[in-house]
Amino acid sequence: MFDKENLKLSDITSKTTPSFEYISSNELYKGNFEKYLPNLNVINKIRGFLDEKAEKISIIAFGASWCGDCKRNLPGLAKIDNVVKDERFKIEILSNIKVKAPYAREKGKVIWISPPSPPETIDGKFDMFHIPAMYIFNKAGDCLGKIDENPEHKDTLEEEILYYLEK
Repeated sequence: MFDKENLKLSDITSKTTPSFEYISSNELYKGNFEKYLPNLNVINKIRGFLDEKAEKISIIAFGASWCGDCKRNLPGLAKIDNVVKDERFKIEILSNIKVKAPYAREKGKVIWISPPSPPETIDGKFDMFHIPAMYIFNKAGDCLGKIDENPEHKDTLEEEILYYLEK
């Protein structure tokens, strides 16, 4: 079970890539980046949150080009980042996650191979069993929440991000 109280931004030690740089470097993502149309009302609420709270938000997403949910959601995150376009709102990607072969998996245990996957994938603090795994942090480095594969509480990624910011 994910416990956001035990996870800090400083627990991520692997090198990240800015979301737009990551997406634009891979043809697999370009179509979904172009198609994703963030809700501008929600984007404005995110901007308002940054202003009102004098906050800075960092979102770190773990993913891989072989993953269908990553192909759909990572371009959406990059588009949100691109539309918010604020130094206080940063989305970074940790990629090249590798998974164990089905015969090598044990129920209830992490399925990632580390290395070559970043060490965070097997660190219990991250409770990472699916990708993309998207962690939202405030300027103090505290984890505000985690989006596992797809939004759970709202319909879109930007609404889910706002949900965690307002909690």
